[in-house]
Amino acid sequence: MEYIDIYGIPMSRLVLGCMRISDMTVDSVEKLVHQALDIGINMFDHADIYGGGKCESIYGELFKRDKSLRNKIVLQTKCGIRNKWYDLSKKHILESVDGALSRLNTDRIDVLLLHRPDALMRAEEVAEAFRILEESGKVRIFGVSNFSSSQIEYLQDAVHQKLLFNQLQLSPAFCPLITSGMTVNTGLNESCDRTDGTLWYCRKNNITIQTYGTMQCSFTDESGFTYYGAFTTDAAKKKYFALNFMLEGLAQKYDATVDAVALSWILRHPAKMQAIVGTTNINRIKGYKDCCEVPLTEYEWYKIYESAGHPIP
Repeated sequence: MEYIDIYGIPMSRLVLGCMRISDMTVDSVEKLVHQALDIGINMFDHADIYGGGKCESIYGELFKRDKSLRNKIVLQTKCGIRNKWYDLSKKHILESVDGALSRLNTDRIDVLLLHRPDALMRAEEVAEAFRILEESGKVRIFGVSNFSSSQIEYLQDAVHQKLLFNQLQLSPAFCPLITSGMTVNTGLNESCDRTDGTLWYCRKNNITIQTYGTMQCSFTDESGFTYYGAFTTDAAKKKYFALNFMLEGLAQKYDATVDAVALSWILRHPAKMQAIVGTTNINRIKGYKDCCEVPLTEYEWYKIYESAGHPIP
């Protein structure tokens, strides 16, 4: 496993997302966490809305069982999404963090992200909330999620702390972050930049991109069947036959799993991203083990991109 050092905190480049654990038993989650630790994952991603708070509460039970576990992991959570509206007011941020700390049974959150941009956001309120959280020791470092470059810039002008992360959707099957840059100065539909140049802004400003939906795709086929899930599953293999064929060939070449090769496509990018995986399957976690060791060439990176159906002008 590779790690990045951010403000003195070593963080694994592979992050375990905890959105889907609400229906699992504490025993099952405990096994999942320890399997992740066994392959070197030390960062775990939560949000106050995941399972209505239950996902954080399950981790709180784990920390009660094993008090040493908390110091072995980097704990990240997010706030700002309410019931079909967004709230990044000072009051809501502070209340959300206190709620998360209580559910997680801990005295600190290592990384706090603002989950989505609030159209009514006032940067000065966010700045005051961050100041209080940092000075109280409740949060160590800060970032955002699903923010554009302009929104980050607006917020960064007000907050004292450096915004260190931006969590964004990216996978070989879904990559407007990359495609909009690849198709600059063409008449292709993909050249319409819906990302506000966020990838390049984050690279320029040393903001670590955390990718979610890293193994995901979504589509509706000619029969009207709508699918959302991993592009490596049988249900997606007709749509993404070329991508899976390419991944399978590279998996054989590098003696790795298909999942590890797919993740290596994200990790190969020079932006030094972190990839979030949301699996609850212990065997799949085991299959991710070599993702940082797959030595994809530049040519192979582009062939994966092209095989997923993206244009190379």
